[in-house]
Amino acid sequence: MRVINFTSVKALPFIICVAILGWCFFVTGCNVENGDDESDPIIVVSNVFTPDSEAGNAFFEVTSKNTGDVVSLKIYTRAGVLVFSDEAERCIWWGYSLDGQPMASGVYHYTAEIRTSSPKISKSGFVHLYR
Repeated sequence: MRVINFTSVKALPFIICVAILGWCFFVTGCNVENGDDESDPIIVVSNVFTPDSEAGNAFFEVTSKNTGDVVSLKIYTRAGVLVFSDEAERCIWWGYSLDGQPMASGVYHYTAEIRTSSPKISKSGFVHLYR
């Protein structure tokens, strides 16, 4: 296994696709204009949730640490199909598609952006849905 660190690439968004035996894995970077302080992120995101459970993590939530910020959230399948979109102070995905169908267990890609900030702040990554 080969590990590649991209610590010097902080101000540019990037997506790297690595194909191994027919599987495609995506590595994403956080884009925050004018720098990104990893120890104090403004966009707060969880990475695992279990809809319809009583474990306390029944939804995927994206918020801002700043009161009043409007967050735009989009969630995609691994094939790049948009399955959820919302714009609010507190975006919550319960694990259902845009037409109300429950999504299968798996890994989904998200992009989040604070639309009310200047400069724009965005973050992307993966969320694991377990049913």
